[in-house]
Amino acid sequence: MPGWTSFVGLLSVVLSLLTTAYGGNLGFAIITLSLITRLALLPLTLRMARHAQAQQRILQTIKRDIGELKTKYRATPQKLGAELSQLYQKHGVKPVDGVNSLGLIIQLVLGAGVYSAIRRGLGAGGRFLWIRNLALPNAALAVATAVLTAAASLLGPHIPQQSRVAMAVLPALLTLVFAWRLASGVVLYWAASTAVSGLKGVLLNRKAVSV
Repeated sequence: MPGWTSFVGLLSVVLSLLTTAYGGNLGFAIITLSLITRLALLPLTLRMARHAQAQQRILQTIKRDIGELKTKYRATPQKLGAELSQLYQKHGVKPVDGVNSLGLIIQLVLGAGVYSAIRRGLGAGGRFLWIRNLALPNAALAVATAVLTAAASLLGPHIPQQSRVAMAVLPALLTLVFAWRLASGVVLYWAASTAVSGLKGVLLNRKAVSV
């Protein structure tokens, strides 16, 4: 698609300019581009997360009502759906929010664009810290990113205490499996994005404590 190609091309130009600004260091350019895009989206992602928190709190307050309706209308799924819909509407529960849906689309498009631009820029490879070639996988970086993912997961707000370990271990293992084979430059982007997710968790936890 011409529009998508132009969008990725623009991001590639930005990545190239950042690389030049860093004296040819592609690693720092990748991290900077990732942080710029994620921080630019941070207000939107915070809004989405807070909306989800608010919806979760409402669902907790009407949990008993939901259970009673499920018991009463378990033999008539259509009636149950109608009653639950009325209950949700009464208490302001909106499973699908227009702003949140648009925000998710924006995140996916921008994330895919940055990912494509980085992959395009990895043709020449390059060194970064202990990584000899950003175009090749690096085991140490994969492990570090998995640990960062676990930490970011633990910082997620309103995670039940009994589920914290599982909520941290599973994403970390999945991260390790994929990052083990991906180009190091792509994993750097992943790690920087995960760091911003951890920052979002900290901000949301502070907000929850102050409420």
